[in-house]
Amino acid sequence: MIRFKYWLKRLRKEEEGATAIEFAILAVPFLALLFSIFELAVVFFLSSTLTHAMNEAARDIRTGEFQALCGDAAKFKEEVCKNMSSLGDCSNLRIDVVTSPSGRFQPNLLPATPTTEDPLNPGNPQILADTYLNTQARAVVVVRAQYYHPLAFPGQYTRLSNQVGNRRVINASTAFRNEPFPAGACP
Repeated sequence: MIRFKYWLKRLRKEEEGATAIEFAILAVPFLALLFSIFELAVVFFLSSTLTHAMNEAARDIRTGEFQALCGDAAKFKEEVCKNMSSLGDCSNLRIDVVTSPSGRFQPNLLPATPTTEDPLNPGNPQILADTYLNTQARAVVVVRAQYYHPLAFPGQYTRLSNQVGNRRVINASTAFRNEPFPAGACP
């Protein structure tokens, strides 16, 4: 019994492994915070890149250059992808180019962001088809790009996921009135 008390007293004074134990307790929250910061930085970077790429491509619509080349949804999507400098997977990109028949911006012009699971690809969000309406001179145009970014870290740690399949939808949109350009010969 005396030896046990002596051993217990000696163990209380020993502090060599205290730092390792404290780090082991704090490691999980610290690493979750660190990974969340990295993931958030990637999301902000992709958001900025998508906004820039979409605005650069939308400028061609605004000036009539895109219509003169008989552009369609696939060509516009390709232009946005080219401007993104290959930072994302273009199969996860959705484009909407719509015009207002009344000449005024109407919020219901754009389809809603889907939140359902794709029945053909379980675990991934259902991405609606691109919408592209050919625009005329002086038309009010709304352009929206949505990029479905797969997150690298589990959503329960980062809280960045806003779609099924641990994905984040990054949106970029702009509205403008086309410049007065001559009508093209496209159908």
